[in-house]
Amino acid sequence: MSKFLTGAMLAAGLALAAPMHAAQQMRAEVQATPVNGLPGDSQPAEIFVNSYRAYPPSCVNAPLGSGLWQIDPNAQHKTITLSGDPLSADANERAYTEDVSVTLFRIPCSGGKSAMLMEIDRPSGASTTLYPVYPGIHVTQDTKQNVAVRTAADPNTFLSHTDAQMPLSNSGTFVFEAFYPDANPIDYNKAMTVTLDNFITSSASRYTTFTVATYDASQYPSATAGLPINGYMSSNWGNPNQSGEGIVLQVYDDRDFATRSLVIAWFTYDDAGAPFWLYGQTSLPNGARLISTPIVYFSGGKFAAGAAAPNVPHTNWGLATITFPDCGHMQVNYNGDASAVHGPKGQGSITFVRVGDVNGLVCQ
Repeated sequence: MSKFLTGAMLAAGLALAAPMHAAQQMRAEVQATPVNGLPGDSQPAEIFVNSYRAYPPSCVNAPLGSGLWQIDPNAQHKTITLSGDPLSADANERAYTEDVSVTLFRIPCSGGKSAMLMEIDRPSGASTTLYPVYPGIHVTQDTKQNVAVRTAADPNTFLSHTDAQMPLSNSGTFVFEAFYPDANPIDYNKAMTVTLDNFITSSASRYTTFTVATYDASQYPSATAGLPINGYMSSNWGNPNQSGEGIVLQVYDDRDFATRSLVIAWFTYDDAGAPFWLYGQTSLPNGARLISTPIVYFSGGKFAAGAAAPNVPHTNWGLATITFPDCGHMQVNYNGDASAVHGPKGQGSITFVRVGDVNGLVCQ
């Protein structure tokens, strides 16, 4: 039998911690089990937001896959020649060249912002013993001329970067980051030119330049499709029209690299105005932007019951469909009925606002 323990703290000061026995469709389970050899009760490291980030942290997640450029109608593709390692002791490596496909593109983020990425694809049948090296990358924007920029295969980091002339053993995708610290970084939402240097001094085509226009969110259909539902949405959400009503939403990792589990505890009121709470739990595929979850309510329990208390039965209430138009708002369409216990009932739509961000998970 699956057990779920949720904790909730609303802005009104209401705290709740209740064990729940999930129905068959509420299958997800959170356990304090070892992960990657670490004990479940190991002390976590503190996480702080990178204030020098070049894009909203909820925008790009690791690993960076191939083909992300397909959502960008303005993606630019060019074939360039990259050199082998000029510092190698192997003469064959120093003399090696390879034509690769380079795609420069943006991914729409929340708040009208975007992230700049670059995909480098080696040709099929490329050598497995000789490798091209990563190009030098410079950006010109406004008064900033030929500025060396930081790119990384691992997004949302302070310092990690891909070095120029690093061997490219495989195709890969890289995101443009800001240096830490940098008081005047490149703004990848603005117009710019991006120049790649292949380090082949004898080549007339040593430099390849991409001209990038100012980001226009209206050209990206997915920019208005709602945000992907992930851990950045975990937070307290309040009803701006009624104090004391809100939702605690949490998104859990299913550890299968394919799905997540969403859990909501909706704190509202019954027909008499007394507090009443609803609960929902469901699984969703990674990348989903809309999810419907069955909602239940519990009755017959008692306050602060001991460990030997019997299971509290739950009753199906209805359905809630959830989307996130941006990081600060959660749209909930609902249809439910708890009239049997004089609880809330009806159908409609309500927009909740984010009360705050979970430490280390700032959605902007």
